[in-house]
Amino acid sequence: MIRKSRKAGKLSEGGHVSAKPGKPRVIPPWGPDVHLVTQGRTITAGDFAAIVNASWEFSTMHTDAEFAKNTVYGQPILGGPCLIAMTAGLTVHYLYVSWHAAGYDCYAALGIDDIRYVTPVVVGDTIHAEVTVSDFHPTPNGSAMFTRLNDVLKNQRGEVVLTMHRKYLLKGLPD
Repeated sequence: MIRKSRKAGKLSEGGHVSAKPGKPRVIPPWGPDVHLVTQGRTITAGDFAAIVNASWEFSTMHTDAEFAKNTVYGQPILGGPCLIAMTAGLTVHYLYVSWHAAGYDCYAALGIDDIRYVTPVVVGDTIHAEVTVSDFHPTPNGSAMFTRLNDVLKNQRGEVVLTMHRKYLLKGLPD
């Protein structure tokens, strides 16, 4: 779903993306306060093993069930780098659809800042991402646009799992 944040007010033309049948889908213009909410994804044991193996996040906290039983979490938790990758994976489609609808394409990913791991994620948790555009302005020469995103990853209980800020350089699509 794509919508303006509540503090920004209503979108012109009644626009937000709705998953309800029969409702029109309107992509809002890209800019500050645009808010995207992804679909959820339940983390299976297979997902957990695949992302841990791909990230090389092999600490006993993440891979040793016997060790993890005696921790405050009681079971293995996903490492922070895995959560960053999952946030990127959950949001990539929504971002590109929104950018293309607004006439832009991603020219470069410029970085990730202010990463905070707030709540652990375990097998069986369902996560979704919420992304808000916090900045959108032209480069000094006007040839491209900088955009800054505020990401929040949440679990099925609405608890914040991760927060971070991403920056991208967008260029106009060719005519």
